[in-house]
Amino acid sequence: MIDGLLASADLGWLEPGTHLCAFPRDERQATRIAATFVDQGLSAGDQLLYVASEEQADALIAMLPAHVRGHEALATGQLLVTSFAEAYGAERPTDLDVIGEGFRAAAERSRALGFPGLRVAARMDELAPLLGSAEQVLRWERLSTALQRELGVSSVCLYDRGRLDDEQAALLAEEHAALAPEMAETPLASFLAVDEPWGLRVNGEIDISNGELLQRLLLSRASVAPRLHLDLEGLTFADVGTLSRLRSVAAGLPETGWLALEGVPAFVQRTLDICGLGHEKLRVAP
Repeated sequence: MIDGLLASADLGWLEPGTHLCAFPRDERQATRIAATFVDQGLSAGDQLLYVASEEQADALIAMLPAHVRGHEALATGQLLVTSFAEAYGAERPTDLDVIGEGFRAAAERSRALGFPGLRVAARMDELAPLLGSAEQVLRWERLSTALQRELGVSSVCLYDRGRLDDEQAALLAEEHAALAPEMAETPLASFLAVDEPWGLRVNGEIDISNGELLQRLLLSRASVAPRLHLDLEGLTFADVGTLSRLRSVAAGLPETGWLALEGVPAFVQRTLDICGLGHEKLRVAP
C-alpha cells in the first residue's frame, strides 16, 4: 500500500473503466508494471495503448511473455505505442477537455476495429511540465476517472516515485482506484486479434471462468466483419459450455456470416459431434 491508501488491483478481474496508478522506484520496475498490465489486457482480447518513448516500448516488448506474442500484437494493432506528446499534446492545453476528447476518440477507434475494450498504460512524468502545475495534474486525474468510467477505458498512470514527495504521491493515489501490480497470475487463456484472416487466435484453457470473455470477443469482432476465423491450434481445454457458446455466436450471425474453426483439436471435434453442437454457420476446417 501507499500510505495506507491503496491496495493492489486484481488485473484478472479488472472492471472496465478502472483508473489505476503506480509509483515505480526505477525504470526496470516501471517496465515490469507496464508489461504486466499489457500482458493481462492483451490476454483478455482488449486493445492496449502504451504511452511511452520508443526505448521504453522496446523494453516492454522484450519483457512480455511469449504467449501474448507482442510483435504480432503490434502488427495487428491490438498493441499500440505512442509518444506522450502524441497522446496528450505538445503545447499546454487551454482546456483539459481537449485531452479528454483524445481519449474519447481512441475508445471509439478501438470499438470500430473490433476490440471489446481499450486499456491504456501511460508514462506520466511529462504531465506536470505540460499542464504547468501539480494542481492541474490532480484536476486531470480527477477528470480522467469520470471519463474512463463513462467510456469503459481502463488505465494505469505510471509516475516516477523519485520525482514525487510523499504528499504529492498520496494526493495522486487518492485520485485512483488501486495500484497496478508488478506481477499477476498467468491467465488460463490468451486471445490475440488476427486480421488475416479476420478473427481470433486462442491459446490455453477455456471453461466457465472465461468462456463468457471469449463470446464477448467474438461478438466484438463480428460487429465489424461477420465472417470470423477462430484459430484453436493452441487450445488445450474447452468445456461443453464453451463450445455451446461458439454455436450460439455462429447461429446469431447475419445470413452471410459464419464462424470458421481452424486447427481444431480432436477433443473439440469429438465434443461437437457427441453433443450435437453443429450448425450450418459453424464451420470446422478439415
